[in-house]
Amino acid sequence: MRTELRREERTMNTSREMELLLKRMPVGRLAVMTEDGPYIVALNYLFLEGSIYFHSAQAGQKIEALRADSRVCFLVDEVGPQVLWEQGCGISQIYKSVICFGNAEFVEEPVEKRRILERMVRKFVPAKHPLSPLKDQNIKRTAVVKIVVESMSGKKNVLSSSHTVLSHRCPNGEEG
Repeated sequence: MRTELRREERTMNTSREMELLLKRMPVGRLAVMTEDGPYIVALNYLFLEGSIYFHSAQAGQKIEALRADSRVCFLVDEVGPQVLWEQGCGISQIYKSVICFGNAEFVEEPVEKRRILERMVRKFVPAKHPLSPLKDQNIKRTAVVKIVVESMSGKKNVLSSSHTVLSHRCPNGEEG
């Protein structure tokens, strides 16, 4: 079920803009289908060479779901402030998001698994921090999944002079 964006002015128009968000964000949300219905989980990931990679234990709900049905949906978002403005209900959210549809494949080849895991570690560990080499036994017991992206779309609501940024608010709606 892929639909066109209702608000065309919020469309990310270039794949480069979408790819930059995918490269920058640390956490994405993976949606899979289980016997009981949809299942979504937040996870660290790596966007590399047009595909999305993540690692996991070799068993569990998402792995079982992927083995049964490789179709996935993956979302990343960058949330900005809430703002006041003069349209709609008078309040809006600043954000950027990219949603990808594709199929998951398990990376089984040991050299490729190591390459992906090393790149993933480098994404999250500061460059100046020394790293020990990954141990073969850890690579062997880790599942690495590649999402082959078939389509992606991006949406954004950027801060403009017509917005007034709201001060921090507590989750219960009272001012903080």
